[in-house]
Amino acid sequence: MNMSEPSFINAFKGFHIRTEERSPSDEIRMQIAEELRVVFDELLATSAPVEELERTRAIISQAVSLLKSRPHSHDYEGPAEGSLAPMNSFLDRSPIIGAINPLSVPMRMDIEGDGGSESTVVGHATFPAAYEGPPGCVHGGFIAAYFDEVLGMAQSLSGNPGMTVNLTVDYRAPTPLKQPVIFRGRVVSIDGRKISVAGTLHHGETLCAEAKGLFVSMRPEVFSRLVEIRQAQQAQQAQ
Repeated sequence: MNMSEPSFINAFKGFHIRTEERSPSDEIRMQIAEELRVVFDELLATSAPVEELERTRAIISQAVSLLKSRPHSHDYEGPAEGSLAPMNSFLDRSPIIGAINPLSVPMRMDIEGDGGSESTVVGHATFPAAYEGPPGCVHGGFIAAYFDEVLGMAQSLSGNPGMTVNLTVDYRAPTPLKQPVIFRGRVVSIDGRKISVAGTLHHGETLCAEAKGLFVSMRPEVFSRLVEIRQAQQAQQAQ
C-alpha cells in the first residue's frame, strides 16, 4: 500500500475532530432537527384531513416566521460542503450526517485503529421512511451520499484530505428501512495528492453495497478561492 504524503499543508486537515463542546443554541437546534425528522415521516404517512393539515401548516409557518425574524449569522471557516458553519460544527451541520441538520440521518462515526491512515471508519445509521426508494428499502442515491461521507471521513485520516473526484457504488442487496446498518470505509492507497478509498455497507451479515472512491487533496489556494466566492454570495444576499 503506497502511503506517500503530500508535501503541502491542507486546509481540511483535522476537520473531522471536534475541539469544542456544542453550544446551548446548537443543543436546542439538535432537538428541533429531530422533531422535524419526525414531521417529515408523519407528513408522508398521515391520513389527517385537510383541516388538520392546514392547522399544521399554520403552526409551521409561525415557527418559520419566528426564526426569520432574527438576524442570520454565518461565518464560513471550514470545509463543510453546503454549510456556513464554523469548522468545529462541521459534522453537526453536514447535510448527510449532521445532528442539527434535519435533512440528515444522524450517523454515529467510530474509528477502528489509531486514527491514522490505516484505520477504518465505521458509520452506524438507521434510515427512516423519508429515504425510501424501492418499497421498504433505502433509495440508492442516499446510499451513495452516505458512502461519500464515510469514505470522506476515511480519507481525512490521511492527514491531507480533499474532495471527491470519483465514487463508484455496486449494489449487492436491498438496504432495508428502519433497520440498523453499518458503513465501513478505509484508505487503500495514497499517491501524492490522490487518495484511493473503499467501503462496504452491511445489514447484519448481508452485504448491501460496496464502494470505491478517489479523493484529491485540495491545495490551500483553491480552498481560499472557494471561501472568497462564498463570502461574495453572502454579501450579495445581505443587500
